[in-house]
Amino acid sequence: MKNFCVFLLYLSVWSAFSQNLHDDANAASILNEADATTGWNSNANITSSTDNPFSGNFCLRVVATGLSARDMSYTFNAVVGQQYQISIWARQGDFSFSPAFANWTGFQGFSTTVITGTTWTEYNWTLTATNTSPLIRVYTAPISGWQVGHEVFVDNVSILLLDSESPSSPTNLNSSNVTATGLDLGWTAATDNIGVVDYEVFQDGQSIGLSGGALSFSVGSLTANTQYGFTVVALDAAGNASSESTELLVTTLSSSDSTAPTAPTNLNSSNITASGLDLGWSASTDNVGVVNYEVFQDGQSIGFSGGALSFSVGNLTANTQYGFMVVALDAAGNASSASTELLVTTLFSSDSTAPTAPTNLNSSNITASGLDLGWSASTDNVGVVNYEVFQDGQSIGFSGGALSFSVGNLTANTQYGFTVVAFDAAGNASSVSTELLVTTLSSSDSIAPTAPSELFANNITANSLVLGWTASSDNVGVVNYEVFQDGQSIGFSSGALSFSIGGLTAETDYGFTVVALDAAGNSSAASSELLVTTSVNSINYTSLNANLDTVDWIGRDLFAARNIGIGTTNTQGYRLAVAGNMIAEEVRVALQASWPDYVFDSTYKLPSLLEVKNHIEEKGHLINVPSRSEVLERGIGLGEMNAVLLEKIEELTLYILQQEARIQQLEEKVESFKN
Repeated sequence: MKNFCVFLLYLSVWSAFSQNLHDDANAASILNEADATTGWNSNANITSSTDNPFSGNFCLRVVATGLSARDMSYTFNAVVGQQYQISIWARQGDFSFSPAFANWTGFQGFSTTVITGTTWTEYNWTLTATNTSPLIRVYTAPISGWQVGHEVFVDNVSILLLDSESPSSPTNLNSSNVTATGLDLGWTAATDNIGVVDYEVFQDGQSIGLSGGALSFSVGSLTANTQYGFTVVALDAAGNASSESTELLVTTLSSSDSTAPTAPTNLNSSNITASGLDLGWSASTDNVGVVNYEVFQDGQSIGFSGGALSFSVGNLTANTQYGFMVVALDAAGNASSASTELLVTTLFSSDSTAPTAPTNLNSSNITASGLDLGWSASTDNVGVVNYEVFQDGQSIGFSGGALSFSVGNLTANTQYGFTVVAFDAAGNASSVSTELLVTTLSSSDSIAPTAPSELFANNITANSLVLGWTASSDNVGVVNYEVFQDGQSIGFSSGALSFSIGGLTAETDYGFTVVALDAAGNSSAASSELLVTTSVNSINYTSLNANLDTVDWIGRDLFAARNIGIGTTNTQGYRLAVAGNMIAEEVRVALQASWPDYVFDSTYKLPSLLEVKNHIEEKGHLINVPSRSEVLERGIGLGEMNAVLLEKIEELTLYILQQEARIQQLEEKVESFKN
């Protein structure tokens, strides 16, 4: 199973997020890893690989085999308008060229993300689904510069639905099949914006289990003729819980069995030591049957035998007398009278000699916040097994038998008192060592960072923006930045020089400042305040409001959260689809791929003209240029195609320069012949 951060108790089922929607059994699966590529599609060579997976035994490897076979993709069932948290671990291979996550469709908020380095790195996105089958793509290389064999590795894929809406409360809670010891509960299903996945049942305010999604639950181990209160809570896949249902009060029937078992007899002891013993007894009888025995030590219950006729007792004190009794219980909860008390005295301890006190307690490596303690070993008639360390009279830990202990979390320029106690295997403790007084150093860093400067904002919308600033300087180092909105702290950047802010109101002024923090907790002065006004709310362009007189499209920018089709309703996943011609004064393409200046790099391998000739004869088109069939199938991207054409022009320039050099050589030879 892949590494996955889940709590092992209740939170192993319910987390802040929903279940992983990357649920196919494949090499990149977190919970059901398999030696397979199930769920991922590709014209390239995609395999399950054991080459240094991020976790588990496998990872996915995709290798480019052609211009239109250099990526792999994955889709899942999504809910339009819902947010998804997507996490993918990826790394470059030994032969890679700018692999990237690119050309995702069906999402709002995605931008191309380049995969950097051969070390596993986690890439995260929080995206809103714009159709029910969004597509995730991983490219081995951009269209310009790709080569057969370019590779990229992917592992631990997680797709989680972000959902904060709770289900409605279950209704019509009812009971049936009520007996003296149990009953069945039933209820009407709750509703949820995504879906209810389970119901938790409570008895007198205490959780007694989950129904597994069923609308019924069987309750047992109840007491006859007793009233109980039951409620039910609905849970969705994201762990959101509904409010409790209306409480249902149910009284169990009177027991049909009121006859108590006979008292256990012949209570006896064996295997008596200084710290424990075994009890045994003869079975009780009952009109129906004995199901358990409760054991009492000096009048206090110490456990149940589970129906067995014996019980082991531990944690006793040497040379001490104890009194034991046993009570029999039947299935109806009837208890016998107690057995005759058995008095048992534990043996003398085989080792009652305490170790000597530790000596020569000393300190070293004293700083403003910590120090190391050391001491000379204690002696014992059998052997010392551990040392307990005390700070100002309070235990702060054990050394595990070592003669040293590191102390942290101290306050600068403060005096502390330390002592040590030795223990042997029998639990005998030595007297306390002589106290050692130690004063920590004054803090080594009291210099605050400089204030952040050049605070700016970008990506300003009606309800969000991104802040950025120039780094502060510090005599040791800046470790974090705290961001303030209108004088109130709204979070920390974790050391980054940017911070995303949401939840703002349209057409509203906000003031932002930033404070730098160093590792010693010193805070800089606040940056100069940046005043930002959020933009106006956008109007969603729809077929219903497109031609309304009340909507002024001339005076507004046009924003669309989903795809736009002009002359067509099938956008094929593109943000803008036009059925027909277009005219514009200028079209600018923000190209994500590399620009082909690499052709003029000294390391660029220029194909020979013979290689070009052979490729044309075999393929019918130039190297790295899409074929007619590929263009008919996929169309062409203006930016990518211009990059390809520029690559060919630059290669043609190099061929011309080579030809010019050869012509000059021939002219020189001709002149030499003339002379």
